[in-house]
Amino acid sequence: MMKYKLLLATTLALSACTSYQVPESPTFAAGSRWAVMPMINNSNTPLAAEKAEQILNAQLYAKGINAVMYPASETNDLASILDNSARRKNAQAWLASQNVDYVITGSIEEWHYKSGLDGEPAVGITLEVQSAKSKNTYWRATGTRGGWGRESVSGTGHIVIETLLDGLNVGQK
Repeated sequence: MMKYKLLLATTLALSACTSYQVPESPTFAAGSRWAVMPMINNSNTPLAAEKAEQILNAQLYAKGINAVMYPASETNDLASILDNSARRKNAQAWLASQNVDYVITGSIEEWHYKSGLDGEPAVGITLEVQSAKSKNTYWRATGTRGGWGRESVSGTGHIVIETLLDGLNVGQK
């Protein structure tokens, strides 16, 4: 009986650190063309969106989606890093010249280490798939996770993105 109580307490403690809303997506054709577009950084961590975009692109590839990334912008000063509008505007202009079916984008709500002795990582991400032509949204998912003291923010972000992408259905080739 004591083992079951301990297992229940452990399960509740671990589940309190995560929250996901991941609906099943429609099935996207295996041969469709995808682009990763800039994510909005709502966190207090500079360049968090760019870090998450790189992880997202790698995770899409692992799912069989060979997405193209928007071209990187030159950021020479702090104002350019903190202002996403020029980066998003340049990416939209680039997208107009691309032959892609879907774009995946989203936002970063959290990307930091909590304060305190352990300094656990905390990550919150929303992903969205839209039609490149009509801009209709086909799928949206969100998740947050607090990691353990020895985990990295990027590692925690990797787990969140992977869990979110589990709801993305891609047809067989």
